[in-house]
Amino acid sequence: MLRRLIALLLVLPCSAMAADGAALYAQRCAVCHMPQGQGIAGHAPPLTGMEAWLATELGRSYIARAVVHGLAGEIKVHGQSYSALMLTFRWRLGDEDLAAVLRYVAETINQPAAGYEPIGLETLRAARAASGRDVDTLALRAQLPER
Repeated sequence: MLRRLIALLLVLPCSAMAADGAALYAQRCAVCHMPQGQGIAGHAPPLTGMEAWLATELGRSYIARAVVHGLAGEIKVHGQSYSALMLTFRWRLGDEDLAAVLRYVAETINQPAAGYEPIGLETLRAARAASGRDVDTLALRAQLPER
């Protein structure tokens, strides 16, 4: 009995510390991208309609780099221009937290499509190691289909 209690106590902190993507999104992202990911016209693009990007390695790589390094420069989403600064989360959140937020965005704000895989730790580590220059992230974006 005592062994089971000790085992349970050892497991609880780990599960209690699991990242809550919805809470992190509400704290860190919703102020610009809004609670349902609808964005703010001209300021912060919507996070909806990313199913096709989330279904490809290139799309997941772009999303990870934009979140890790931030992004400055004009982009278009659904024909609307956006030019606000996306802050870097490189030092603000660890990879586990970023993965949880991105999973929330992918699976709750968007509807996973065929080919969808969560943006995992390997993709986030690769994003951290990649160039953080806006021009490089925008070049990666230019290879993706318009949304």
